[in-house]
Amino acid sequence: MKPLFNIYLLFALYFYRLLAWVCGVFMRKRCGADGILFLENFPIENAGYQYRAYKWKEMFEKNGQRCEVLTIFANKNDFDEQFRNMPMLLVRAMRRRFRQCLYARQFAVVIVRRELLQFNDYGNLFMEKFLLQIHPNVILDFDDDISASKKEPRKITNLYGRLLQENGNKFNDSLRLYKRFVVGSDYLKVIVLSENKNVGKDDVLVMPTCVDYNNSPAKAYNNKTEEIVFGWIGGNHNLHYLDMLVEPLNRLMGDFMFKLVVVAGCDYANANAKFIIENKKWSLESEKDLIKSFDIGLMPIYDNAVGRGKCGFKLLQYMGLGVVGIATNVTVNGEIITDGENGFLVNANNSDWYEVLKKTLSLQNKYAELGANARNIVEERYSFEANASRYIEFMQKSLFMN
Repeated sequence: MKPLFNIYLLFALYFYRLLAWVCGVFMRKRCGADGILFLENFPIENAGYQYRAYKWKEMFEKNGQRCEVLTIFANKNDFDEQFRNMPMLLVRAMRRRFRQCLYARQFAVVIVRRELLQFNDYGNLFMEKFLLQIHPNVILDFDDDISASKKEPRKITNLYGRLLQENGNKFNDSLRLYKRFVVGSDYLKVIVLSENKNVGKDDVLVMPTCVDYNNSPAKAYNNKTEEIVFGWIGGNHNLHYLDMLVEPLNRLMGDFMFKLVVVAGCDYANANAKFIIENKKWSLESEKDLIKSFDIGLMPIYDNAVGRGKCGFKLLQYMGLGVVGIATNVTVNGEIITDGENGFLVNANNSDWYEVLKKTLSLQNKYAELGANARNIVEERYSFEANASRYIEFMQKSLFMN
């Protein structure tokens, strides 16, 4: 960061901290008579915005409930552009989020997605404390172990971080502030209950990151015998997981014809790969067609705190469109896939990728059956329709907590 921007961020942080404190003292805690407000962090095209906020907005509205989704930077290009000047991004985010916290008082329930101030660990959770001080019904929603992904807890040793009151255990500390939660897995529910002893089991709703593919035809395999397409879709920060597949895929090259298609925001490359890697740019409009171009969808992860905190969304995307999935057997992946019936599991230490990939390549005549089974289980357990009644009931309870 440039020194001038450092000073500007320091000034802005203390200004909004003071403003939040003053408003918190003089504003009475209240909320609107009805309505649900999602406070999202990501732009509209992002999967988190779409599948953990906007699609639920549509479901709540069908149930007759007023609902709105607000984010900090709605346009993806605008969002990406902000990263060229991180201090200014943080300042703009504080300004917009502060206004949104005030606006939230017009709704009966507020759902905070992940963190109120994404990418900003400064100010020791002042914005969360402010919102909770002026609104009685605030719920935290998340579907990743954010603390693990940020390598928390961590010590703050630099002077600038201390001046800005940087919190090295921000996410876990935030868990102790809220009273109700929506989480993506039982694993995350355990984390909440362990961090917040004042929360009961009924205060934490386990809600998978559902998919909405009812109007999308499933993958058609037609007993194909030509080149097999392995596919992977995900965020740029997760591309490194593909490195563990290079060696087993190289070993298969002599016996099978295949290529790897990678759908992300930037290209994936590995100098050791002897097979074809085809990179495709992700977009919300092309996402479904790109996934259906896969014959086999891959989800390699590590059995560590970050991996255990994931909720299998990538796998649900494959399976929801009738694509055969292979995933590391870590936490929810083993709940989603029944090995050999609707997909395939690799052991948690990832040592048998070669064997599982080879077996899958030899079962082309079963792809259509496996894909149909995969789609069925997603429709039964991981679709919005299958989970709507539980979420609506949880929200209705929140509406009467005033």
